Formats: sequence, C-alpha cells, structure tokens
Amino acid sequence: MGQKTSNRIALLLGKELGYCRRVLAGVLSYADSHKLQWMFHHAPPDVRVLPALERWQPDGVILYRWDRGIVERLHELGVKIVSVGDTTPDLTIPCFDVNNEAVGRVAADYFLGLGHRFFAYYGSRSIQSSINREKGFRARLESLGYPVSSLNADSLASSPFGQDWNYIDRGTERWLKQLPKPTGVLASNDIPAKLLCEACWQLGIQVPDEISILGVDNDVSECQMSVPALSSIEVPAEQIGSEAAAYLFRLLEADGEMKCSAKFLPPLGVIARRSTDCRATCDERLRDILNFIEETVEQGTTVLDVCRYSGLNRRSVERLFKSELDSTVFQRIQEVRITRAKRLLLETRMTMDEIAGQSGFGNTRRLDRVFRQVEGVLPSAYRSEV
Repeated sequence: MGQKTSNRIALLLGKELGYCRRVLAGVLSYADSHKLQWMFHHAPPDVRVLPALERWQPDGVILYRWDRGIVERLHELGVKIVSVGDTTPDLTIPCFDVNNEAVGRVAADYFLGLGHRFFAYYGSRSIQSSINREKGFRARLESLGYPVSSLNADSLASSPFGQDWNYIDRGTERWLKQLPKPTGVLASNDIPAKLLCEACWQLGIQVPDEISILGVDNDVSECQMSVPALSSIEVPAEQIGSEAAAYLFRLLEADGEMKCSAKFLPPLGVIARRSTDCRATCDERLRDILNFIEETVEQGTTVLDVCRYSGLNRRSVERLFKSELDSTVFQRIQEVRITRAKRLLLETRMTMDEIAGQSGFGNTRRLDRVFRQVEGVLPSAYRSEV
C-alpha cells in the first residue's frame, strides 16, 4: 500500500476567540485520528494574508469569518474551502457552524426561567453570527410579548489596544444606566460579555442582581477572568472543527465537484456561573425558595423539602412556580441538577460518582438516565464531545 499524499492546509481561524481555538482542536484531532498527512499553517482570516497564502499554495483552507476577497481569490486558485462560522446568507462555500438563531432562543428561555421580564442584546450588526443570535433571541421573546433593547458593539473591534482600560464608551454607559432593573443581557460572545461585566462594575451596577449577563462560546479562560465569573452558552466547537476537516478531506479526495453543503449544529446549553446567579422574580418568597434549591441541590432536595422550607402547601408552591416561572417545582430542581452536572463535567476532573453526588442525583444510574433524557447523550459522552 503506497504512502498517502500530503496536503497543505491553511487554517484561517485566528486565536483571539475561544471558539476558534476549539475548532482548531477539532480539526487537529480529526487529522491525527485518521492519520492524515496534512501540513498546517495557522493565520488570521484577514485579506492581508493573501500574498503569503498564494506563495504557500495550499490545497485546502478552513476559514472563519467569511471574507469575499479571500474566498474569490482562493476559488481562482482552485483551492478547496470550508467555512466554520460567520458565513453570509448567500452561501457559496461549504459551511459548518452552530445554529446561531437557536443560540438566541436558548438564551431567551434561560433568562425567562430565571424570572426575567426585561431583556437586552449587546452585539455586532456587521458580524453574521451576532445578527443571527439577536434574531433568535428577539423572535423568541417578542413572540411572548417582551421587547428587547439592543446596543451595537461594533466599536469594540476598532478600539485602540493602548486605550485607557477604564474607558467606557458613552453610548454603552447611557444604555446600561437606562436599562430597567433587573434585566437579562445576552452578549454576542464571551469577549463583549466580559467587557459589559467590567463596565457594570465601574458604573456601580450590580451583576447579577441588577443586570444578568450571558455570553456565548464558553471560553473558560475568558469566563473565569470575568468578575463575576461569566455564564455562557456552550457550543459544539470541537465537533464543528472535526466535521469541517472530514468534509475538506472528502473534497480533496473527490474526482469531481461536490455539492455545496451546510450543517448547523445545536448549542449545548448554558454553563451557569455567577454573572446570572440571581432570581429576577419580584416575588420575595419565590426568590428565597430558588436560592434554597441552589444551595441544597447536592443534598438531593425534593419537592417535599421545598414545601417544608417555604411553609406553603404543595398546591400553593406549584401555583407560585407556574405563575412566575411557567415551570413546576420538580422541573426547576432537575434544571439546577443538570446545570450543576454540566459545569462539573466541563470544569473538573471529578468521577461520574462524584458528579452524581455533587449535583444531587445521588448515583450514576440516575444521573445517566436524566442527563440522557434532557441532553440526548450520556454525561461521559457530553464531557468527551465538549
């Protein structure tokens, strides 16, 4: 059997976004597991790399942030291209990405579950992923009668690196101050979300009690550097990278043209941290009950425990949850358990037995059963995929 032909693969991803770093990990994992002889070069998705790219003569390119100039020139050179995000609606190249409208809907449902009744979006009006996230967020909330305030964050991309680190854009300052309190704010990704947390801190706005802030991508470093620690929507970045690499391999091996393909994967859910750890409901009894559930979930808290703690009968407690959260007490307990389990799976090296105990499931059999019902996969698979 002859040796496989090597290919030059340019990865125009950039390294500033946690999403791109994890896509890169997925690409490299696929190439390694399939023993592909691919020579990689990593560069930002910037039209200024074209001269060097042309001299290098790549066989294939995996590209983030669709740029017409780059794509048209690569087509002229006969280079195979696969996109892994921010593709424009007029799709002309294969694309693998998260379903960004679904990201917005997940955020809306999460904030509704916390009891929020005021909502806002902070993101770009020129980046397609941000546009689609706002679209899904707004559509879900407006269908229920809730308006959404939004602010354009495009100025973030052009802010000079040496700018005063205490500087807050006046438009952002006015916007944050005039938002009704409490408000749930979705940011287009973790970077603007972290900057919002910093701005709120400087302005004396309490996060999460006055403004709850939710990012996207679950860039763990970015989230943990934030004060308070940032909640974020997990996306299947490694899987996107792996599937993009697999498709590029098929493109390189194909004799003729392949049909342009697009696949948009669902988000994996919210990884809750301190930036959304509030109870936005105005009912003080319910806030107290929700805090009780959070604080005691690892003890295996039951609906009966909640009723005893509240001093209310079962019917009254259920009516309170239904009117304020459109949820049952049991559903809320399960949501807290699942959220706790997901965070432990991603951020610790705990065994499944330890995670089952810390998240209130008691044993791995129950953890496996409930987790698979909710997330569609076993906890062990969730940890390895993400």
